[in-house]
Amino acid sequence: MATVNQLMTYLEERIPKSLSMPGDNDGFSLIPHGEKEVTKIMLALDVTLESVKAAKAAGAQLLVTHHPTIFAPLYSLRDTDAVGKRLIAAAEAGIALAGYHTRLDAAKDGVNDTLCALLGIEIEDSFENGLGRVGTLPSPISFGELAARLESALSTRQITGMDVGRPVHRIAVVGGSGKSAFYNAYLTGADTFLTGEAAHNTFLDARDLGMNLICATHYRTEVIVLPTLERIIGEGFPHIRVVTYFDEKF
Repeated sequence: MATVNQLMTYLEERIPKSLSMPGDNDGFSLIPHGEKEVTKIMLALDVTLESVKAAKAAGAQLLVTHHPTIFAPLYSLRDTDAVGKRLIAAAEAGIALAGYHTRLDAAKDGVNDTLCALLGIEIEDSFENGLGRVGTLPSPISFGELAARLESALSTRQITGMDVGRPVHRIAVVGGSGKSAFYNAYLTGADTFLTGEAAHNTFLDARDLGMNLICATHYRTEVIVLPTLERIIGEGFPHIRVVTYFDEKF
């Protein structure tokens, strides 16, 4: 038997808060019944009404995500607010919520390690307080070839970018939203920055600094980490069934 509280303790040890970026509100955000037995866990990138509904239908007692449910302080809990609706739905279903955000970006085999592995990037260093990765491909490729590899590896055609005409060889990687990490990525000496999404001014900065920028969507560059979460849970609680919710709208 394993309880919600036991899962919380285990996950905090395996994916420690020390890896989180400052101000990140990750970890457990809702525990309706701490001593409730956990027989099934649902994994998803986000806590949404649909993922909570899927967890309830699957009979899961815990929904573990990459993104935290609560990003900013809550001063009330209302069903007229999107976050409130999600929390109320989970609480009414007796489902605990936990999200491991930037700590899972930075962790071994986390978001950015997985992105590098999928593209064959040999990691040489980290940046952005240990969150990002920088490394090289076995041989240079064109911007178009990198886009094609991402489409295949991440099953998406929603690739955008700024091709400055440089061959792609040394790549800085930050999954999800990497706009705030762009300049630190540039300082690594990389010719290309790979992320999920970036602001308009980041595209302009990339062009003027002569650095390729390629964005493969926030969702697709991060959902690849769910197998890592499944493996971590399985190593500690092999008797608990783990199922995954994939949001087809992304």
